[in-house]
Amino acid sequence: MLDVQREELPQAYLLILSYLASDTNDSEMLARALHRASRTSKPAVVVDLSLVDSLSNDVIELLLAYAFALRAQARQLILCHTPQASRHRFQRLDTDSQPLLVASVLDAIEEIEFGASRMS
Repeated sequence: MLDVQREELPQAYLLILSYLASDTNDSEMLARALHRASRTSKPAVVVDLSLVDSLSNDVIELLLAYAFALRAQARQLILCHTPQASRHRFQRLDTDSQPLLVASVLDAIEEIEFGASRMS
């Protein structure tokens, strides 16, 4: 089962994913967390994947759907510590369909602050 920890940061809503042994549907748990995060007024949703080794196809599709939905709201989905195989899948997409991939949560926060400084 996918476990999702939620933290509200000043610039973003942070989701930290990890796996626990259970029968609960991974994408259902993540969908609830992403839905809650997308309802905030934060300019970005940051997903920390440092505690997961791989992402299922359902989870990847869900992340892509939320990346698209947030982009339509002039917001962004930022993925940190993306597993290698999933990173390649995201990078094969056209740039308008990709979530932003960064190395760490700190890099994500810097991207958000840089984007905010460009807007002002």
